[in-house]
Amino acid sequence: MTEETKIGTRATARSVPVSELGTALARVRCLRSGQLERMKQSLLGHGQLTPLVVVERQGVLEIVDGFKRRAAAAAMGWPTLLVGVRPVDETGQWVTMLALNRGPQSMTVLEEALVLREMVRGGHTQLEIAGLVGRHKSWVSRRIGLVERLHPELLEWVRTGLLAPGTARRLLVLPAGNQVEWAALVSQAGLGTEETEVLVGLWQKTSDAEVRRFLLSRPREALAQVRPESACAPADPRLTPRGRGLQRSLRILQAVG
Repeated sequence: MTEETKIGTRATARSVPVSELGTALARVRCLRSGQLERMKQSLLGHGQLTPLVVVERQGVLEIVDGFKRRAAAAAMGWPTLLVGVRPVDETGQWVTMLALNRGPQSMTVLEEALVLREMVRGGHTQLEIAGLVGRHKSWVSRRIGLVERLHPELLEWVRTGLLAPGTARRLLVLPAGNQVEWAALVSQAGLGTEETEVLVGLWQKTSDAEVRRFLLSRPREALAQVRPESACAPADPRLTPRGRGLQRSLRILQAVG
């Protein structure tokens, strides 16, 4: 690996100590399960295939693209990484981040929303942002709407990997005050995205306080009652009359389209 390598015509890559690479812009990225370990394996097996993209801000090289590579390298004790400096302003850094992370395996919808919110905070209108990122205004509006509806505490959960982005999106239909309660339930019960969607849907369909308490206190049992294989099954004789009533309520709610 050479000390300097050309990246097209826009930047020159150079070797920089890992400890000197800033991660302030990582506030718009979300840690997902297994990503760090997979990146470690990639670096060990193939080395650094592409330079990190950075911008210089007040004497610090801030990462725009390459947060996982930087974290994996630091965890493995690598002293340096190759970086390419982009001469862009603060608006340009967000546009660059989105451009470099297009595709299904790159940024999540929520991460895109966080980037767009940064651009709004920088003084740009949604229409201006749409032009800058080459998207329709509705694309920008939908994503900003997502991040505005999500409770701030849940945003931090997603950003730090405590809650999957897909699961967080399933909680957006709930009032902000209920989102944290449901996120805690999802975490404690180890619910997946689809399971969360089913339970939230049932909770929305009923105003019965007893049924809602059951959903929140015994989520796994509730899910067992509404799975396709149990939909036509007779009531469990071991259930109390109250339990059989809850079972019927859940099956009716599941059938309501």
